[in-house]
Amino acid sequence: MNIERGAIPRLDRSGAPGRYLRNAWYVAGWADDLGEEPVARIFLEEPVALFRDEAGVAHAIGGRCPHRFAPLGHGKVIDGQLECPYHGLRFDGVGKCVFNPHEKGVVPRVGVPAYPLVELHNLLWIWMGEVSAADPALIPDFGWLADPKWEPVRGATIAEGHYELYSDNILDISHSNFVHPALKADAWTIGKRSFRTDGDTVWTEYDHLDDYLSDGINAILGTAGKKQDFWCGIRWNAPAVLLLDYRAADPGTPREDMTILPSLHAFTPETKDTTHYIWAVARDFALGNQEFNAAMKGALEHAFEHEDMPVIRDAHRLMGGQEFWSLKPIVLTGDSGGVRARRVLERLISAEEELMRAAAE
Repeated sequence: MNIERGAIPRLDRSGAPGRYLRNAWYVAGWADDLGEEPVARIFLEEPVALFRDEAGVAHAIGGRCPHRFAPLGHGKVIDGQLECPYHGLRFDGVGKCVFNPHEKGVVPRVGVPAYPLVELHNLLWIWMGEVSAADPALIPDFGWLADPKWEPVRGATIAEGHYELYSDNILDISHSNFVHPALKADAWTIGKRSFRTDGDTVWTEYDHLDDYLSDGINAILGTAGKKQDFWCGIRWNAPAVLLLDYRAADPGTPREDMTILPSLHAFTPETKDTTHYIWAVARDFALGNQEFNAAMKGALEHAFEHEDMPVIRDAHRLMGGQEFWSLKPIVLTGDSGGVRARRVLERLISAEEELMRAAAE
């Protein structure tokens, strides 16, 4: 599902809101999916409208009109301003109401929030916290997404389930042997695994030599029937943006000379129960081969959206809204990356909440 108009999800305010890290960069979508029409989105349980002004600059402002609460993202852009679809009030890129077609043109002295939005690596990055703290230098490096040397296939969808469950899923690829028939390989379960935390960044690494790859990867790399050396590094950046660096080559090949399949897995909370999932997998061979692209995208889309997502959806439902650790989950060796990421995120959220409490006193 690309960025497009659609029904607004129900926002249930009857219970406690979710806990989110607000002073962080989240992926709002693919930059080139935001065109002339604005878009309505929910991020961290907050309505947001995305639109481009006359110069093509992307903006993110509060998505609920302060008049009668209509979705501003379902309006249209006129003279670089976003017009509400209900009564025609217009808002600029900083959220200020600048036009009123009623009341003899008297403009109400109201506005909606404005969120820092950066277009980088062919992605739109949104900051939902303190505006003055929004530093683009903190955006994780996914430069290969905009490098012509690489050709990515990509997607974006809404996934049911808490966003941390999706991070757990990528940080422990051993599930492939049970969820993804085409990606089954010994490397995921008997290969060497290591885990580390560097500041606020978590790494999971798999290293397995001289063995057969999965059928799906063999189809992409043309390595069927050939033993390969394999390495995979997974980088997690808070709150939930992951790089999966998959590498393979003939035995004895230095890691830097291996064939690389880099991928992005970005999980942006919509609500406590739903997640924006933006993904991409790239290659530096068979460039421009549209048949190859279609086959690769179809296989990956099936794996991510029709194999991963149903399992995580059902696990989320069975949790019944209970806090993850309160259910006393069994922790296996492969869970170390996810556990580390959860601990880092909890530390960052708790520190942010403490600062907010101190500021309110």
